[in-house]
Amino acid sequence: MAKRKISKQQQRIYRRRRIVAAILALVLLLACAGIVWGVGVGIRALRGGSAEGKATTSQEARSGNGKKSEEGKASARKAEGKEEAKARSQAPRVKKCGPADVELELSAPDPTTGVGGSIDFTATMRYKGTGSCLIDGSNAGRVLIIRSGDQNVWRSDSCPSDPRSLLMAGGDKDVQTITWNADASQEGCQPDENLPRVNAGSYSAQLVLKSNEKVKSQVVPVMVQ
Repeated sequence: MAKRKISKQQQRIYRRRRIVAAILALVLLLACAGIVWGVGVGIRALRGGSAEGKATTSQEARSGNGKKSEEGKASARKAEGKEEAKARSQAPRVKKCGPADVELELSAPDPTTGVGGSIDFTATMRYKGTGSCLIDGSNAGRVLIIRSGDQNVWRSDSCPSDPRSLLMAGGDKDVQTITWNADASQEGCQPDENLPRVNAGSYSAQLVLKSNEKVKSQVVPVMVQ
């Protein structure tokens, strides 16, 4: 059988066809590779967004839980404060001593002094009430008064003194010494060395309760010679 002869022109046509076919195959191959790469990138992007969303949700949850925890602690502290205030308000309060709770006594072991001298008095507060009560036992709370006739000459509260709160109960008594330097009180508070000395004569001393001067001791006569 005789072979078919192909002309040079046909050979050139075949070669061009083969080249075109090879180029088309290469383009298709590259296009497929691009599609596969794009799908992979899209999947990774979706997975990354999902992980970030989960992380954000987790952080928000932790933040929310932390805020709720702080709010819970604040509420607990507030409730404790209310309970403490309620307990304080319900705690029994000690009353102040009234006229029927105490009695006053006064004595002068040595009731005589010279002009410019001094006399020491023993001031006693005795509790006679029931239960307990508070009273100011300072020289401004139970006051020593020196009189000449009906005129007040000297008072132990002429100058302010710090309160001396005493809790008195059954059988309690408070004994203090108050000294009178045989001088006369002036308007306002003055130190003893600036006060004028009293003249020789007879005087009387008495202890009174500042909050209620109806509560008083017996009168004690003294002499300045």
